Amino acid sequence: MKTMTGTKIEGTDWTAGAFAVNASPSTTHRSILSGKMNRHPAEPGHRKRAAGAFSLIELLTVIAVIGILCAILVPAVNYVRQSARESTSVSNLRQIATALNLYASEHGGLYPISYFYQPGQGERNWVVLLSPYMEQKTASGESSRNIFVSPLAEIPVRDGNYNAGYIPSTYSLHGLICPDSSSGAVPMRQSMIQRPAEIILVGESTQRTNSTYANASFSNPTAFRRANSTESLDALIPTNSDVDGVGGALRYRARGFAPVAFVDGHADLMEKGTVTYANVIADR
Repeated sequence: MKTMTGTKIEGTDWTAGAFAVNASPSTTHRSILSGKMNRHPAEPGHRKRAAGAFSLIELLTVIAVIGILCAILVPAVNYVRQSARESTSVSNLRQIATALNLYASEHGGLYPISYFYQPGQGERNWVVLLSPYMEQKTASGESSRNIFVSPLAEIPVRDGNYNAGYIPSTYSLHGLICPDSSSGAVPMRQSMIQRPAEIILVGESTQRTNSTYANASFSNPTAFRRANSTESLDALIPTNSDVDGVGGALRYRARGFAPVAFVDGHADLMEKGTVTYANVIADR
């Protein structure tokens, strides 16, 4: 039986400030498990992290991961958007090429003039001539002009200053197949074109900076509008005029492709540096 002697309890030394120096093993074990002895209060100024909070390193890691994902995803999203615009432009040109061939079929095989002046009515262009052949109607029944403006156009097209006879477009026609009236030439017949699957009939064109639309027909290189061109069919056409502000040249957009449609009606993307005079010279 334990007895108290002064500040001592037999078997336990309290005066030394130590815990259970002489206590039995079972007593010590119970005291440690209970956690009620030798517990010291937190030091002043010491703060415990709130449950569920992020450390600085964790936050920096998350920010770094987000930055990496953005660097990967943003270019991919832009690529998809550009590809979608290119596909829309190719679709526009396919419909335009079909309308051009329908027009020729109903006019003795002759393609339309790209630009002409009608006394008393002003300027006219090929877009007006093709409108009856285009299935472009809005919900209100009005004719839509969107098909003649490329979604890739970098200069917003203005059309408020033109009458109903001249509808601006960002596409140009082949200048020899569909000449303008000022050249004195007449349109070519479908039967005269030897390589219909190779010859560009209509395509994405450079925009004028003052009027915002493209020339009615291609004029650069001159083989687009000059008969009896002597250039080698295998030679590449120059691309130095591929800038807006210089009218009448094929326009290669952000990814380096120019949407075009061919005489036989199919449409595709042509990569910069691959277009040859075989795609341009239509009379041989």
